[in-house]
Amino acid sequence: MNILLLASGNPSPSLIKALEAAGHTWEHYRPHELYLYVSESESGYDRIYSASPDLTEPKRLKMKDFDAVISRIGRGLEFGAAILQHLTENLNLYCAQTADGLLTAQNKMKTTQRLSAKGLRVPRTVFAKNPIHADFLINKIGGLPAIAKLLSGSQGTGVMILNDAVQTNTSLESFYKEEIDLLLQGYIEANATDIRAIVVGDEVVVAMERSGKKDFRANISQGGSGRKVELSESDKQICIQAAKACRLEFAGVDIMKDANGTSYVIEVNGNPGEKIIQITGVNFFESLVSHIGKQKGLTKKKDTANAESVPAQSATVEVTGKMEGEEEFMDTYGWGFFEPILSKFGVSLPTNKS
Repeated sequence: MNILLLASGNPSPSLIKALEAAGHTWEHYRPHELYLYVSESESGYDRIYSASPDLTEPKRLKMKDFDAVISRIGRGLEFGAAILQHLTENLNLYCAQTADGLLTAQNKMKTTQRLSAKGLRVPRTVFAKNPIHADFLINKIGGLPAIAKLLSGSQGTGVMILNDAVQTNTSLESFYKEEIDLLLQGYIEANATDIRAIVVGDEVVVAMERSGKKDFRANISQGGSGRKVELSESDKQICIQAAKACRLEFAGVDIMKDANGTSYVIEVNGNPGEKIIQITGVNFFESLVSHIGKQKGLTKKKDTANAESVPAQSATVEVTGKMEGEEEFMDTYGWGFFEPILSKFGVSLPTNKS
């Protein structure tokens, strides 16, 4: 397979190692160096172009040259998600993640809503644009201490603990004045530990317990430590369902257990970090690459089956070979130019010639 790596920064060595070990090739494109084009044609012909600084003019990326896309979008997710949506929905390139899923996972409130809607246990949560009834809101989540979170943020950033009424009122008022949205969650006594699980398809490929270092946050990036753990089948299913709830076949899922051993889903991460690889020795990208290969195999089988069952009168035209000026002509007129002629013979046009 030839993989389109859609990554904000340089490709991860662990990802490249997994791809090359499986015999696959790859091409790296940064989202902010791509142009997307939406055609006016009813038959498709949407495009995407590379606008890399080392090119003298934009270069069209042809989807027939790629088998799948792997997304590792960090900075600039809103634009990056638009690029991913174009690649997957408009140009029919497979990805183990959806643009909607990445945007959902970035927003802690949307994530919590999706998880709860699918029947997964999450901490008590309140979200208010103008939190003028602080006592009411705090009581709804079980009182103090409580957790306050910005809607976005990773590696433990944008998370604080509210210990008393003065701190709570001051924090809520300050964030409101700055027009910064904040959600409040019930505090789970877990001895500053949580679990990060990497989900690929219907499998948890590796899990790590993280412990905080003099901090209620257990994130490794906040000075915590980690160790490889084996999850129970119940917790594995919770993590798998959490990823699916966010429309992600590949994700990092964080769960936390209270004093009674009850599991709560805390967050879902669409761009999980690689500290877990260093700590556990398990390169989760190997599982991701294998999963993509299996999905592409299923897609090819479905395409073959569909092609065999298409009646002759509704066959799809395929044009092979290249004529001088062909690409310029098609970019200008598109397949719609031929539609009146071909329709007389009962021949349908391709739905999206990318």
